[in-house]
This record gives sequence, C-alpha cells and structure tokens, in this order.
Amino acid sequence: MRNLVLPVLLVAALSASSGVMAAGYGGAMVAPKSPAPAAHTLAVATPIHLKTARGIVKLIDAKACTVTLTSRNVYQFEPKCDFSKLKVGERVTIKWEPKGKLRDATLIAAR
Repeated sequence: MRNLVLPVLLVAALSASSGVMAAGYGGAMVAPKSPAPAAHTLAVATPIHLKTARGIVKLIDAKACTVTLTSRNVYQFEPKCDFSKLKVGERVTIKWEPKGKLRDATLIAAR
C-alpha cells in the first residue's frame, strides 16, 4: 500500500497542474481583443521590410517625383509628391523598398 501512495499523489499533482495550465492560470478563457482599425494605427499600413538610405540630396525632380542622392541612387516617390521643404545638399533619410529595378520610396526626412 505504501508503494502506491507516492505514485498516486504524483499523478494527482501533475493532472491538477496541467488542468490549471490549460485554463490559462486564471481559470477563465478570454478571447483576444481584436486589433484596432487600420485608420488608427500607422504600423499596419507600413511594410515591415522597408530599407533605410541616408545621404545628401544631389538632384530633385518634382515632375518625375524622384530624389537622387550623392551615391547616385535614385528613389521614386508616389505621384503628387511634395518636395517644397527639401533642398539640394541637405542630409536626408529615406525609407524605401525594392520593386524590381526601382527603389520605391515612401518617406523622406531631413536629418
């Protein structure tokens, strides 16, 4: 009889603790909250795989919506871009992603 007491207690303790773990430590399962709408969060709209380029502006083409850095890399922005606050010779940081041979830029900021 003594030989069975320790194994029985061990099995009972393990089954009780696994039941608590399955219940999520609180006993009640709570459904996860739904994410906020995309209009309220910017992180949803921006791709995670953006690359960063830093350099000095060499050329600005407002008609073609492109910016060329002194490294000779050309970054294409979306139509109707506004480069009015940007100057040649200014140090900038550009967030971009490769699309074929193009560098599709989404953000430019002066440093």
